[in-house]
Amino acid sequence: MPHRETRGRSDPYQEITGRITRALERGTVPWRTPWHARGHRNARSRRPYRGINTLVLQTAALERGWSDPRWLTYRQAEACGGHVRRGEHGTRVVLWKWLEKPDPEDPEQMRRFPLIRLYSVFNVAQCEGLRLPRQAEERCFDPLERAEAVIAGYREGPTVHHDSESAYYVPERDEVHIPERARFTDAHGYYATLFHELAHSTGHPKRLGREGYRTAARFGSERYSREELVAEFAAAFLGSEAGIDPSRVEQSAAYIASWLRVLDDDRRLVVVAAAQGQRASDHILGREPGQPAETGGGAD
Repeated sequence: MPHRETRGRSDPYQEITGRITRALERGTVPWRTPWHARGHRNARSRRPYRGINTLVLQTAALERGWSDPRWLTYRQAEACGGHVRRGEHGTRVVLWKWLEKPDPEDPEQMRRFPLIRLYSVFNVAQCEGLRLPRQAEERCFDPLERAEAVIAGYREGPTVHHDSESAYYVPERDEVHIPERARFTDAHGYYATLFHELAHSTGHPKRLGREGYRTAARFGSERYSREELVAEFAAAFLGSEAGIDPSRVEQSAAYIASWLRVLDDDRRLVVVAAAQGQRASDHILGREPGQPAETGGGAD
């Protein structure tokens, strides 16, 4: 019998983080792998999955070799006239709901609290007999042209200077410094690197104003690691939008080990950073975030 939605007492943050860390332990950085299936979305509602769910589903698609980006819950598969094949196991994704409670310090004021839970979805490749609308064929496009369009569309973004030996962002001057494109062995690597630095710039107080953004942070500290993960995830989301292959950026064993250390220290880090990375990506693309970045598709 396939697994239906699970409401167990397991720690949702730990479960999601565990999926990411297991991939890292195998030597795979989920946000720096070629996007095996782009545009992960709910097959019934057509709503896109976002934030950490994008990374979780991308990891599952990569592991199983699925190229179809559509997913359904067990009940949704039945509602679409089909069923999940016997013996198939779902992929657990995050659903956040917001609750309002009186502020302990001021009972007349209400505060919003996030409630996180997990539910299982199945790729359409795991199902049979589904009656779904035919997928619209994606038009061919040049990833490099689309990447340039993403950069050009970043309204009131930082100044970009091609004048350095390495890539970095200077908050005080709101400047990105990066080597010339010809210095990169691959154009995809250039754009993935530039997306990362542009993502850092979204934390500037005149943009998203991320907490602790301008405070000096020690290398490897929680604040430093969170901001780096935000930029990593935002660059991955932008890369998926443009069709840029993030695997062209070099990643060493030390790089992977560093993420394993910080994720082991903070089980919430990957979920929170993915939410902020989604906001950063939306800001660069000029999109209004229509929902919490962790949701996508509904659990019904």
